[in-house]
Amino acid sequence: MRHRMLPAFLLALREGLEAALIVGIVLGALRKLGLAANRGSVWQGVVAAVAVSLVAALLLYAVGLKMEGAAEQIFEGVTMLLAAAILTWMIFWMQTQGRRINRELETGGTPGGQRHGWQ
Repeated sequence: MRHRMLPAFLLALREGLEAALIVGIVLGALRKLGLAANRGSVWQGVVAAVAVSLVAALLLYAVGLKMEGAAEQIFEGVTMLLAAAILTWMIFWMQTQGRRINRELETGGTPGGQRHGWQ
């Protein structure tokens, strides 16, 4: 039983480390921009993301438990394809956002921050 859980554990550990890295980068950027007072918003986002992830996991688990045979395999396949599509979309979205944010930082302004009252 333990050997079957190792890949899932390692995957969850890697994802957790990646999330921690992103949160650290965002907190560091806020501090560097003099917006450290907004770090509470980052932590609210972290809590919300964990809550949504847990609800989604429980729902998918509950749906998956009710299936067997070919229906279960189709469900797993569709779930994996959906996850791949979401990750692919996120990669492209993050690239465009990264370029936009980089341009804003290089020009010395953050219109998004001004729009939200952060400056």
